[in-house]
Amino acid sequence: MAAKDRHENAYDAIKELLFRRVINPGQKLPYKDLCQLIGLSKTPIINALNRLVYEGFVSYEPNKGYRITPIDEKSISHLFEIRLELECLNVRNAVKNFTPEGYAKLQERYNQLQGYTPEFTDRKKLSFDMEVHLEIARMGGNPYSLTFLKTVLEHIFFMYQLERGVERRKEKIEYEHSKVVENIGKQDIVAAEKHMRKHIEALHRLMLDYLKELKQNEENFWV
Repeated sequence: MAAKDRHENAYDAIKELLFRRVINPGQKLPYKDLCQLIGLSKTPIINALNRLVYEGFVSYEPNKGYRITPIDEKSISHLFEIRLELECLNVRNAVKNFTPEGYAKLQERYNQLQGYTPEFTDRKKLSFDMEVHLEIARMGGNPYSLTFLKTVLEHIFFMYQLERGVERRKEKIEYEHSKVVENIGKQDIVAAEKHMRKHIEALHRLMLDYLKELKQNEENFWV
């Protein structure tokens, strides 16, 4: 296997462990353990960890090693501050650059999301939701906004640990979601942006409430 392939495999494997919660926020990451777990040598593992440090999923301290970045209210709020601006920009651009073909793809993504109805939100549901937002960015035509949004969404979904207690509060969020798609179709830039703003702000509150519930339930979330 080529060195480039080993580095990519190590990166993908560690990131998958993060998103599957095999390793959790705050947990130490001894590279020797990862070498054994993933079945790769030290060099690609260290390369992957440094890449994840750059992306913000992992932190590194000299003489202490690597650790999964902990989750707190400040980091959630920082992410949603960026997300709000990106999503509103993408909605405006999607309406300005509207095409029937682009909107048909958005509707397809949204119908896929709506058609998948697990009892509780799972990773597949989150993936479908992410694709709806990325499709709006694609409609907007700004490749940098698309790339930045994907990174922000990955961080947010990484934080979301599928706690059942927040499910009951999602009806309003899903309503705003539907209105965003509807008003992009109507090419109503003001209404589409208004509902996107409400949607993201509601998600922000949901994530903060979710974090509080984790703390109250004394989840084994930090090491």
